[in-house]
Amino acid sequence: MPLPWTVNRSRHIFRDRWVSLRADDCVTSSGTEIAPFYVLEYPDWVHVVAIDSEDHVLLVQQYRHGYGGLTLELPGGVLDTTDSDPVAAAARELMEETGYAAETLRLLASLSPNPATHTNRVHVVLGHPVRFIKPATPEASEDIALVRVPAAEAAAMALRGELTHAQHTGLLMIGLKAAGHL
Repeated sequence: MPLPWTVNRSRHIFRDRWVSLRADDCVTSSGTEIAPFYVLEYPDWVHVVAIDSEDHVLLVQQYRHGYGGLTLELPGGVLDTTDSDPVAAAARELMEETGYAAETLRLLASLSPNPATHTNRVHVVLGHPVRFIKPATPEASEDIALVRVPAAEAAAMALRGELTHAQHTGLLMIGLKAAGHL
């Protein structure tokens, strides 16, 4: 059975409000030195599989600079220090990005976005049924369009690779299964 590595030294190379880069000097359980091994420290993220009373999934379309194009994604974002838990963050992000609120919100899973290099968790929350409350109020850096898609079509789009964000494809499938759509 593999064992944890030993960290002989750890130092932060870069830190800001969005990400920290840490360099660890490690030794594997078999004695191999890996120095430095870079670790990305992000805050936790939350994403909502939001389904309305007509069994439509709410997706958001936005420009992603790293990708260099438009993506279709689940509503969500970073857990703020003021959020009491992932479900509270999900409610806030859903309202900000879509203007919708959920009658019930349920945490389905807390996963690692990349266990090789990331320290944070991505939480998937199911919101059902959701209903429109007021116009969305995204952050100034977000230019978001709401896209309502029938649940079966959202699953098909994910499987065809039309949801280019790999995490969101998996999170969507977890949510659709929990909602009885798969």
